[in-house]
Amino acid sequence: MKKLKIFILIIGILLIFLSFLLNGYNVLKLVILAFGIILFTLSIVFSSYKSVFIIFFVPIILIILTYGIDMFLFYKYNKIPIYVIEEKSNNLISVYQSFMYRIYNCNNELILDYGYEKDFICNSDLLNTIKINDFLNDLKLIKNKYFNKFVKLEGKISKISGVEYIELAMFTNNKNSLNGYVNFNDNYKVRVLVNEDLSKYNIYDNLVVIGRVSKIEEKNETFVIYLDDSKLITSEIYDSFTYEIVENNAKTLNAIADLDDYYFYGLSYLNIKYSDDAIYEISYLLLDNKINLDDIISDNSASILRDEESIVVAKKYDLEKFNLLVCESGKKIFANKDFNLSVDLCY
Repeated sequence: MKKLKIFILIIGILLIFLSFLLNGYNVLKLVILAFGIILFTLSIVFSSYKSVFIIFFVPIILIILTYGIDMFLFYKYNKIPIYVIEEKSNNLISVYQSFMYRIYNCNNELILDYGYEKDFICNSDLLNTIKINDFLNDLKLIKNKYFNKFVKLEGKISKISGVEYIELAMFTNNKNSLNGYVNFNDNYKVRVLVNEDLSKYNIYDNLVVIGRVSKIEEKNETFVIYLDDSKLITSEIYDSFTYEIVENNAKTLNAIADLDDYYFYGLSYLNIKYSDDAIYEISYLLLDNKINLDDIISDNSASILRDEESIVVAKKYDLEKFNLLVCESGKKIFANKDFNLSVDLCY
């Protein structure tokens, strides 16, 4: 019996030691360590000196000790711990989850998140973007492939709830898509739980979200997919735009609704187009501070207009589809490109 005890003890110690020698993530390491602890405990059971107290606390002490060694090896040598379970979002991003911490593996860069306090912290480019309609079109795939994993979704904001969450619902384009308007299907939506200011966002804004699929709720034919540990990213469609304009022959200044000191001159309307489902009135964007005159002027140089006494009255910008007159008086005039602009318009 004594030889058996010593044999089991040695095998247990060797297995524990072996589990720490293996590199990378592998469930086998945890299995080997568990067998090592079990065999070490059995060697105590076979001892002639038996104590329920010792038999009970030996495995607990071993778990605490090996857990501490596990953390030390991560801190000191950046070694992937044993006491973790991997959730792999793709070939470049994994999350190793443990009792009190998790580790983000961002393309082989390990980042500790003690206490599960950090939201998604990897480079967003490491995830492929999925259109919200494509994502919500296959609920079975969400359950089987994406549950508890990070996803990157692009869609339109269908609801904003204070500082708690936003929602992205399935949608269809509408003939009147002005100011981003679409038809939402609220029976299929993603609810993004956030920890950031949502005041800069509006309904119908295009948005990219990254989050972990934490819950799938089905009730009365309504499906809600919850994203936790989330990150919000402005959609790339806002990086560039084109203009949609309708000209007219009226040589009169027409005030732009809801905007002080902004006028059309020989234009019926001026819209900014980011994509087919993201076309906005210039007034909407200026009012909401989504765009400013510097964005419109870009790198174009100005012609200086002076009065009879050579005092600067305005700056004229010759843009691709229209002209812009910025008066010293404060007037901003979007003008038909075929019209001559004089300083008299500024008075």
